[in-house]
This record gives sequence, C-alpha cells and structure tokens, in this order.
Amino acid sequence: MPTLEELEIVPPDPAIHLIAAFDCGHADLNDFIRNDWARQAEQRLSYTKVALYQNDLVGYITLLSDSIVLHEDEKNEHDFQVRHVAALKIGRLATDNRHKGQGVGKALMKYTVGVAFRMNEMGVGCRFLTCDSDKGAISFYERLGLVFSQHRDYKKKEYPNMHYDLITGPPIG
Repeated sequence: MPTLEELEIVPPDPAIHLIAAFDCGHADLNDFIRNDWARQAEQRLSYTKVALYQNDLVGYITLLSDSIVLHEDEKNEHDFQVRHVAALKIGRLATDNRHKGQGVGKALMKYTVGVAFRMNEMGVGCRFLTCDSDKGAISFYERLGLVFSQHRDYKKKEYPNMHYDLITGPPIG
C-alpha cells in the first residue's frame, strides 16, 4: 500500500503520464482527466495533480476554492459569526482500478489536508474540506471523518455535500 510519502504528486503531463490509459471505472472521472483538467487549470477554475507510484499513474485529485454554509447548530457549535466558512473543495478524486483499495485515495486526502494547512500558513483562511460525493464514495469519505452537511441548501442535491473540519476532525490515516 503506497503511503503519501511514497507517492509523487505532480501536475499532469500527457507527454509523460499515461493519462489516456487511466481507468477508475467511472466514465465522468475518466473523461475529466483525459479531456477537461487542462482547460480548467488554464481558466484558473481548478487544479489537478496526478499521483504516481513507482512512475505508474495510480490516481488524481482536483482541488478548487469553496465555502460552506453551516446549519445553525453547526455554526453555534463553533461560534462562527459568518454565513460562509472558507473551504477547500475536492472536485474530483479517483484511483485507477488496478490500485483501488491500496490507500491511494487516503494518501490523496492526506495531501489535501496538507494543502489546506499550507493555505492557512500563507494567510488564506481555510477551515473545512468539502466534496460533493458520488453515492458510491460516501462510505470512503465517512471512514476518513467527513460528515454530511446539514444546511438545507445541501439537502436535495444529487451528489451529497460532505465536509471535514480541519481543526476538530479525526486524523486522516
């Protein structure tokens, strides 16, 4: 099982990485890494990194800025005085079929926590990680400590919104 330290996490380079061969078993995620990530990066909408293990493309993650609206109970629990709380969104997370169940997704989540902490160190507020989870990935995110967002704005979404509190959430790992 590759650890975060064993993965090389770098920007995609179609001349080097076998992006066209990537298959996570999810058509939308495969299409994104094959066709859309570069345009979104060029437009400054999101940034994608690929995870390499022994020079093999084993997964990728796409991150973008976000904010979360908390339910009144959640806001009161933290004593937040703002409506929107700063977050880092996991727009896409995929592991190649040949490497599923080997810890690649968890390592990419640890990487994302590190990105959020580096944002804070640079003076950019970021309290939560968020994602709009595919129903098949809910249990993965729950095992890592993400919870369903309780605010009514998220209740009827096709892809449930989940979040992870960088301060009070359990360690990922």
